[in-house]
Amino acid sequence: MLATSTRIVLADPEAVLKPLCAHLVEHEAVVTDEGGAKVIRLDAAEARLGLSATALDVSVEAPDIAGLQAMKRAIASHVVEFAPQGEVPQIRWNGDGTGPALPADFRVLTVTGVETITPHMRRIRLRGENLARFDQIEALHVRLFIPPADLAEPAWPMVGEDGLLVLPPPEARPSIRKYTIREIDAAAGTIALDFVLHDDAGPGSAFAARAKAGDRVGMAGPGGRGLKLAERYVFLADETGLPAVARMLENLPAEAVGQAFIEIADTGEEQDLRVPAGIAVTWLHRGDAAPGSRPLLQDTFAALDWPAEGPGVYLWAAAEHGAFRDIRAAAKSKLRPERDQHLIVSYWRQGVAEEQHTATKRAEASRA
Repeated sequence: MLATSTRIVLADPEAVLKPLCAHLVEHEAVVTDEGGAKVIRLDAAEARLGLSATALDVSVEAPDIAGLQAMKRAIASHVVEFAPQGEVPQIRWNGDGTGPALPADFRVLTVTGVETITPHMRRIRLRGENLARFDQIEALHVRLFIPPADLAEPAWPMVGEDGLLVLPPPEARPSIRKYTIREIDAAAGTIALDFVLHDDAGPGSAFAARAKAGDRVGMAGPGGRGLKLAERYVFLADETGLPAVARMLENLPAEAVGQAFIEIADTGEEQDLRVPAGIAVTWLHRGDAAPGSRPLLQDTFAALDWPAEGPGVYLWAAAEHGAFRDIRAAAKSKLRPERDQHLIVSYWRQGVAEEQHTATKRAEASRA
């Protein structure tokens, strides 16, 4: 096991420790009280946080650098987030994995090809090394680091001595966007990502529109929750969630049953998806209406039959924030805690840039 430790001086360490633990539990960490310390277990890494009147004493163990870096970042980022306004915690780790380095979960990818799937969906094919960690259906998402278009040599983030990411200077800083791995062949070192093309293109859409063989991007991850085994499946998504739904459908057991409802503009945006015979795919056309402006997904979900004694369901939904909010509220009357599983997420928010949307979601989670 690799090991590292730090002592973080804080004015009120207990006020930081409580929300830190609560937040990590929401992200599937296991937190226990052992020997007067909080022990956090996340994947294969373990952190022990001792509390005193003036500091948190933190020790971390993990079987590899990736696990060590991930736990250090989880601890350090949430200490910084939950520290009182105006307090800047000083964090310096000692032991294994110290000193500036590329993140262990970071890869540099090179574009090998571009494919137009539909008028508003483009697939970028890329090649990279050591992609095995990304080849899993339980965690679908990656963070894509898109360098400025006019930058001759990309600059990548590094892990600093505090365990947090150190980004390049603003003029060279990549834009960071979350995307779903659509296809991956780890043995061949190839990966494909699908991009929605927008008229008001953000960094991801603009990159997809101009991408050519030889371009480089960075990728980190994977993250997010993906496919769960269930007796019945219900998927709801707009174009932004389509790549994730398509990948999960292709990885369902042959005997799987359920429904997938996907909102798109028109028939020209429909895709040929590989699905089990027991899965019915329904395309919801909004026509000339703006994305996120019609309650197609909400109305579809409200009309779904959900027998009280029916099979256990895995509900997966991803769309604009308004649809996310309505479906999440409506799901409370349908989901059976003892039988059903669900993941309902907001991928974007109408009229709001992704950075602001992400910041708002984090603030709402912290308040909750």
